[in-house]
Amino acid sequence: MELETNLRLSLLTEIYKNLLTPKQQKMLKEFLDDNLSISELAEVYKTSRQAVNDLLKRTFKLLEDYENKLGLLKKFEIIRKNVSFCLNIFETEFNQNSSNCLEIEEQIKNKIIIQLNNILEVM
Repeated sequence: MELETNLRLSLLTEIYKNLLTPKQQKMLKEFLDDNLSISELAEVYKTSRQAVNDLLKRTFKLLEDYENKLGLLKKFEIIRKNVSFCLNIFETEFNQNSSNCLEIEEQIKNKIIIQLNNILEVM
């Protein structure tokens, strides 16, 4: 499995894990976080590789369905980008104009408020 796909599934699992069964949660953790192979999972759960593969595929599809309906990962990414942008504003403005602290503070506040409003629109 690709690293990017693995990361996405790990994030989706973290966000939506409470909507999964305990068995799905445990198996995903072992597959994604502990890097157990399908063969190793089949041995641990005393079942066939095909059964493990089917369960993982169904669970991955379920996580994607939750994301398509609720969009929490997408919202998280937008919030993360906006927070990063706010931090960059602060660093840039402060470094460029460190002699004018009060004026800079007001400019930074206004820019951050705009970004926070963008975040609220997503919610």
